[in-house]
Amino acid sequence: IETPATDGSWTTANEWTDTGVPTNPSANFSWREKWTQPSDIIQHFIIEFYTDNTNDTGDYFQLCYDRSANGGGAPQTDDVRIDWVGHAQSGLTIYQGNGTGWQVLGGLNWGGDIFIAESISDSPSNSTMHWIIELWINKSNPAFDITTSNYQPGLRIAVYDASNSAAGEQAWPPTSQDVPNDWGLEVGTTDPIPEALTVGAVIVLSSVAIAVSFYCLRKRPKTERYSPEKTSEMNCKP
Repeated sequence: IETPATDGSWTTANEWTDTGVPTNPSANFSWREKWTQPSDIIQHFIIEFYTDNTNDTGDYFQLCYDRSANGGGAPQTDDVRIDWVGHAQSGLTIYQGNGTGWQVLGGLNWGGDIFIAESISDSPSNSTMHWIIELWINKSNPAFDITTSNYQPGLRIAVYDASNSAAGEQAWPPTSQDVPNDWGLEVGTTDPIPEALTVGAVIVLSSVAIAVSFYCLRKRPKTERYSPEKTSEMNCKP
């Protein structure tokens, strides 16, 4: 697995190809994910917003996940929401659910627990100039780690172009940030992989609207660490 440079662009042609080729309900954006384990357990994302190449203070991307995959009609304490507004570190806010809505989650460090970089660039995914956002999250921090015995978090990713407000928010799944019941669900299982796949493990995300496959290091139960000799298969469904 190639560790991303997290500089807001495809630093090398192969930087994200080991995640497979994702598809999306919207042709306007896509995302990929993988894991690495240096000293900490790091989850990497790249989000590409193909139809936005303007620098607006109202632009944003958002990542929500349900650490316990227990859903809910409103955000619970195990739900986390990351907002990045206006293309600046000052626009980063991290929230935690409180049972009825969201409250700001403090105590997290830039560059230690989360890091985000972005640029307007082209990429192997799309030759037009567009916003590319790369981020990593330190899953060794209990605020971000999953609480299930297997890798089973809920997930929702969204982007918004303020210069094209008529298009509205683009999201996978196309549901509300405030209803974890309607987010995607990644359900993990553990099986040995063929010897040839020593690069890592295969994760498959699927739903009625999307099928995504990519390579990454599998998240094992909380009491264990990663191994490149196991595979995890995940199904994401609204």
